[in-house]
Amino acid sequence: MENRVILHVDVNNAFLSWTAIERLKQGEKIDIRTIPAVIGGDEERRCGIVLAKSIPAKKCGIATGETLYMARQKCPVLQVFKGDYKKYAYYSHQLYQLLLEYTDKIERFSIDECFLDMTHYLMGRTIMDVAKEINFRTKKELRLYS
Repeated sequence: MENRVILHVDVNNAFLSWTAIERLKQGEKIDIRTIPAVIGGDEERRCGIVLAKSIPAKKCGIATGETLYMARQKCPVLQVFKGDYKKYAYYSHQLYQLLLEYTDKIERFSIDECFLDMTHYLMGRTIMDVAKEINFRTKKELRLYS
């Protein structure tokens, strides 16, 4: 029996990364991936949790799933942005299209996470070579990084 080769692709803090890309496209000067920022609910209505966080927010101790109130206690200068699921679906589709260039055997696990069966698609390359190439291309072509 042949061993299968599966590659797991997961966009780090996808909602925050995708929101940052959209804001930069619209002329925003600050990349929210570089400041304490989260994607979450509505602070004015005092509801919501952290859905995604930037690395600077993570360094403040903010965790995915905690309330915005608790996140604000840890980081008073925290910037909170609302999610845009229509845009997230668009970026998820872009990622999926890129992954289809490597294999047609893809299992979507979530909006930002896929498993690729690379068993018959390596074409003499190592799985690490393919992973590095996908990582490079997502950063360059889709601007996905956190």
